[in-house]
Amino acid sequence: MAGFTQNDFHSLNTSLLSLLNSYPLGMVGLDREARIILWNQAAQRILGWSAEETLGQPAERILGTADLATRRYFRRVMAGGSLSRKELRQKTKTGKFIDVSWSATPLRETSATPTGALILIEDITSRKELKRALIESERFARAIFDALPQHIAIIDQNGIIIAVNKAWRDFATSASEQPEQLCEGTNYLAACNVTSGDGVQEAEAYAQGIRAVMDGTLIEFSLEYPCHTSNQQSWFNGRVSRLPGDGPLQLVISHENITELKLAEKAIQQLAQYDPLTQLPNRMLLHDRLGQVLAKAKREDLKAAVLFLDLDRFKIINDSFGHAAGDVLLKTVADRLADCVRRSDTVARHGGDEFIIVLPQIQQTEDIISTAKKVLHTLSVPMHLEEQEVFTSTSIGIALYPSDAQDVESLIRCADMARYRAKESGRNNYQFFSSEMNAQAMQKISIESGLRHALEREEMLLYFQEQIDLNSQKITGVEVLLRWQHPKLGMLIPGDFLQQAEETGLILPIGEWVLRTACKQNRLWHKQGLPPMRIAINLSRRELHHPRFVETLSRILTETGMDPQWLELEMTENLLSNNSEVTAKRLRELKKLGVLLTIDDFGTGLSSLRNLQQLPIDRIKIDHSFLKTFKPHSDSSTIIKTIIAMAHSLCPKVIAVGVETNEQKMFLTEHHCDEIQGYYFSRPVDQEKFNKLLFSM
Repeated sequence: MAGFTQNDFHSLNTSLLSLLNSYPLGMVGLDREARIILWNQAAQRILGWSAEETLGQPAERILGTADLATRRYFRRVMAGGSLSRKELRQKTKTGKFIDVSWSATPLRETSATPTGALILIEDITSRKELKRALIESERFARAIFDALPQHIAIIDQNGIIIAVNKAWRDFATSASEQPEQLCEGTNYLAACNVTSGDGVQEAEAYAQGIRAVMDGTLIEFSLEYPCHTSNQQSWFNGRVSRLPGDGPLQLVISHENITELKLAEKAIQQLAQYDPLTQLPNRMLLHDRLGQVLAKAKREDLKAAVLFLDLDRFKIINDSFGHAAGDVLLKTVADRLADCVRRSDTVARHGGDEFIIVLPQIQQTEDIISTAKKVLHTLSVPMHLEEQEVFTSTSIGIALYPSDAQDVESLIRCADMARYRAKESGRNNYQFFSSEMNAQAMQKISIESGLRHALEREEMLLYFQEQIDLNSQKITGVEVLLRWQHPKLGMLIPGDFLQQAEETGLILPIGEWVLRTACKQNRLWHKQGLPPMRIAINLSRRELHHPRFVETLSRILTETGMDPQWLELEMTENLLSNNSEVTAKRLRELKKLGVLLTIDDFGTGLSSLRNLQQLPIDRIKIDHSFLKTFKPHSDSSTIIKTIIAMAHSLCPKVIAVGVETNEQKMFLTEHHCDEIQGYYFSRPVDQEKFNKLLFSM
């Protein structure tokens, strides 16, 4: 029997061809040998081939029908099978794969035997992508739903639970005696309708709130309620709200665990924080506040003081006038003490006639002494008890953070011991924690007085310590170290007097003298034929932030003829961590002068690496403390390696300070430290000895 051929389709009139081409689905006609005899414009749009490229071509070549499943599919169609649909990935002319839906039906003439097939092709790529996107969106939403810490359930308008998150399921399993009552498919409202036991009122109120949100009386509802089990006490904040959307009414039920908050509130309610007699903080609140003061002092490298005092001969007054009069005396003392301190200080009643004053952020010892003297004077003013004049006095013990102790209990204990020594010294006086501490306080006063004349008396001098390049083993730099030849106390190092110099502002003229003297000395070495080398000078906070510091430094460089590239200014990591914008601006101004900038004591500060990366730093000095406990293949060596790597991430050159042994030197060399400084080569020495060292090399 003759088949349905390509010529038959060519004979179709123009109107029919136009109709086929206007059909929105791709139409592909095949003859009995599976050759393409029809290819409309929709097929071209979907698959890319034109009719001229496909007509007469085997369908297998164009449509890729060589796989076994597709061949079976066509055999069923050519055998006269009923209309069938097939979804598959179809390759286009460009090689791209798209999702399509095929519908194939047999073609017949007069015979019942098919003479070909007609394939309808629909591009369902967008539909598939949308479906996949929806599936992914649902999966993502479910993951978020399960990740939320709150216990969340969705209920319908009848109160039936239709979805719960992981937190809800976990809590229902662990805390509920009948967890099945709180799972999908159960009636949540029914579970709230308890009739006995703990929480009946809360459950009833919660059920009423849910119904109010359901009927629109309330937009949302929340309630705090207990949920105690035999194992633990728990509290939750339940919240009910409508799920947005135009679909069927659904409510969101969420339960947030507020147990820790409730326990904290309960503890606060049980612990009275203030002494009922004097209205001062009691011992509990004192310890809390002092703990906060010490934590802040530790973070910001501050000092703090504790003054422990009691009333001299209070027992005699209390026994003579009675406890009521004694209470009046204590309240009067409390009021007077409060007038002696700053708003930031704390006055607390420690018990009986004992009081404690906490002084945070102490700048200098004189501030502590001033407060102690004010307390002594204020409490010496006579009081009137039962129309009789009474004279009181107090003994004060003083302990300092961090020099005396670093925790609350120890600091109070130190101050208490100092208080006993004050009593032993005749009462009505103050004593620091130790006689040594007391001597140090007096020494600081002496130092401050001496500092004001040290420069004019030419008591200041410079010491020098070389810095060695680990590759060349040559001196490439020298650090300048200040010394003070005190007429009474002997040779003092910076730690003995720089803090007072900083506090009093004397650091500015001293620092200018150091800069000028060091630049002159380095310039002299160059003139004497020594190769150029860096000379490093430490900057204080007050110097760096002084508005005219850059101007002063520029003038010194000009006057001494010092080439700026050989001057290195060292600043501690903590100094750079504060006032970051102001500091960064100042460092950029210094870099314009051409000097080198170095971070000193790296690894011990509180600065952010990210912030340090923004600064124009040339070198980093690793703090000497990391080498003190150095042992190969130990935690200390791992820390040093890490610090070196961190330092190199910020700038190209790294120097380690405090090197004392060959073992340390070899370790630093192995781990790519650039330079070292320390007693291994030389201790800091005066100018004469350092000149001999330089000219002997």
